[in-house]
Amino acid sequence: MAKRYLALAMLASALWGISYPITYLALRLYRVEELIFLSYFFSVVSFMVILSLRGYDVKSIIKGLVLSPINYVLAYLYTELSGDVGGLTALLSSSYIVPLLILEYFDDGKVNTRYLVSAVTLLSGLYLLFQGYDNSIYIAFLLMIMNLVYTLVLAKINDVDIVNLVFGQSLGTLAISYLVMINSISISALNLNIHDLYYPLILSLVGNSIPYTLYAMAIKYIGPTETSLTNSVETISSLISSIPIQQLPANPVAWTLLIISILSISTDLDTKGMRLRKISIHVPIQLTASLNETSRYVGTEITQHDMYDLHVIMEVPGKRKII
Repeated sequence: MAKRYLALAMLASALWGISYPITYLALRLYRVEELIFLSYFFSVVSFMVILSLRGYDVKSIIKGLVLSPINYVLAYLYTELSGDVGGLTALLSSSYIVPLLILEYFDDGKVNTRYLVSAVTLLSGLYLLFQGYDNSIYIAFLLMIMNLVYTLVLAKINDVDIVNLVFGQSLGTLAISYLVMINSISISALNLNIHDLYYPLILSLVGNSIPYTLYAMAIKYIGPTETSLTNSVETISSLISSIPIQQLPANPVAWTLLIISILSISTDLDTKGMRLRKISIHVPIQLTASLNETSRYVGTEITQHDMYDLHVIMEVPGKRKII
């Protein structure tokens, strides 16, 4: 079950990664405020179609509305930074994983080795992968805080219907983006060329509706720390999907670290349900003269070329096998 929701978290991260080059291309046609408004407009419409069939849950929608101001800040910053992420921004914006690890340590009283290895390799890979470290430290720090707050609030929300929750979040983000847009630009100046609407339409799916739904489901079942560690998938998918518009960063060490991060979080090192079982091994050995003196201390003298059967009993972890 946990593996299934980890896969959903990775899929959400992969979709977010794909949305970055699409956002970069869309900003040639739209302002940031316009793009956010249009993409969330299509998200709200799609959710309304789905919920008209499965039903509305007012409490979940209200809780989603509470999340929408945080989500709008994240959407605005990531849209604004699309295509211009430096090493400092990449490192700090993902460093919210560190306080999540600390909080998990205080909750469980132990360090999860998988999480620690995955976090260290992820952050190291991000720092090495992106060139340029002269980004604004204030924006990078704000992204880190917003990511942390959003993840913790989402993890604390209980008894919700995920689809209704994300619908409420999208609805609130749409309202905020509309207010911001009409205060910054004339509504008549909104670019609504029908031939260019496929950008916000695609972003409404791969950047908003689908990944946020999968992300919320993953946090509910596997927790915020493990879900957040799938950021390495987001980075890799964003770089690979950006090949048509830019070259891949040539840093084999950074790529290796990101792959190790994914493997670390994907590998199950849990030994629950395992027990120690004894293995008896018979090893024929030929004793040499150097062992003669030692053997005399135990009352047995062994000649130089005598063959003996060494009986070794080892205890190793293993699961019970039913035949």
